[in-house]
Amino acid sequence: MWDLSFLGLMGSVIGILIGARGLWSLGTFWSGHRDGRRRLRVWQHAAASGHLQVVEAASSSARLKLVARAGPLEVRIEAPRSSESSLQVVVVPGLPGFSDVRIRRPLPQMRGIEVGDEPFDSTFYVGGPPRLVCALLDAEVRRLLLSMNTKGRLEIVDGEIQAETSDRQLSYLLPRLLDLGHRFSRPRDVTLRLVRNARRDPVPEVRLQNLILLVREFPENPATVKVLRRAGSDSSPKVRLWAGRELGAEGRDVLMQLAASEEDDDYSAQAVSALGLELTFEHTRAILVQALRRRHIQTVRACLEVLGRSGTAAAVKALAKVVVREKGEVAVAAAQALGAAGSAAAEPPLIQALQHKKAEVRVAAAKELGRLGSAAAVLPLQEAAERSPRDQEIGEATRQAITEIQSRLPAASPGQLSLAAPEVGRLSLLQAEVGQLSLATDPAGQLSLPPGEPKT
Repeated sequence: MWDLSFLGLMGSVIGILIGARGLWSLGTFWSGHRDGRRRLRVWQHAAASGHLQVVEAASSSARLKLVARAGPLEVRIEAPRSSESSLQVVVVPGLPGFSDVRIRRPLPQMRGIEVGDEPFDSTFYVGGPPRLVCALLDAEVRRLLLSMNTKGRLEIVDGEIQAETSDRQLSYLLPRLLDLGHRFSRPRDVTLRLVRNARRDPVPEVRLQNLILLVREFPENPATVKVLRRAGSDSSPKVRLWAGRELGAEGRDVLMQLAASEEDDDYSAQAVSALGLELTFEHTRAILVQALRRRHIQTVRACLEVLGRSGTAAAVKALAKVVVREKGEVAVAAAQALGAAGSAAAEPPLIQALQHKKAEVRVAAAKELGRLGSAAAVLPLQEAAERSPRDQEIGEATRQAITEIQSRLPAASPGQLSLAAPEVGRLSLLQAEVGQLSLATDPAGQLSLPPGEPKT
């Protein structure tokens, strides 16, 4: 049996332990309560710095919450009581239609709206009405979103700007969230926002995207017509090119200046192609000479195509010079343009090109002779193949060209050239009236006279 004095001692010890635990629990409670109140004061100070009016500050056993307002903005700050490193800040702008806008980190296999700013487009997935999205995402808004994205997870969904951060980052993040919220709350007309972006955004692709939306969705708006005209003198050749095309006859001068510009090969080439046969021969030749000197190959090719489409004697003569003087892809493009000219005057320079030093030029000439060549091209094509017996490509090109020429010729009759079987390109004779040369299926290259005729 236990001694009664011992039992009493044990009871006292247990009582002391129970009391100590109770005091520890009570101390923990008051400590957590003090920490919660301290955190709320930190939040309230941050709210006051942003000129927010606190309308609610609540502390429960699990969570802390603060609600504040500033004009059209509502701000909520919430966090678990136990963690100062997990904090959610929500700003509600209240802009009509804003609930349809979605901005978040990129989603796999999903392509959002691209505003034209590559760093921004690669950082965020953007969804919603294109006109509203592009109107809202001006240069300063994009800068704010990118700067805040480095300080915690940020997204815009269900009409709210939501950010996850920590107490330590709150003083940095909250002013920027409020700035963003105020920018989203301004009741400015969407069209005017697009116009402003099309005129002032520092990124050319963004200006162009806003311009495209204006022309597509507000074509009759006087502001659209005005900004489109102004775009014809934009600093970016890409924007000027698009504006010049959209302006129609009014944009011809814009395209002419861009075509003759040495600023950018690609956009000059596109301007030449857009003008097409509106370019005179003199203008086209001048741009071609300049492009050849600067080796702007895309512009050179565009000029050659225009000359080929025109098909005039002057254009054919200019193309023939390019084939002779140039090599590689430029000479090939000139030969192709000669074929596109569809003129009988193009045949002699193409026949001459069959002797070009570059094999790819000879192949191109053979193919174009297949398109427009006459019987006069058959023998030069055969000779070109014989000069390069091991070149399979030239052999195939010449054979195909001869076949195409043959298909265009009428059936052989006395005094005509026939390319009929047995072998394409061989000359054969058939019986005809005395003194006439005719071509048929007799052995190639033999001359015969009808029997009984006197020989001289």
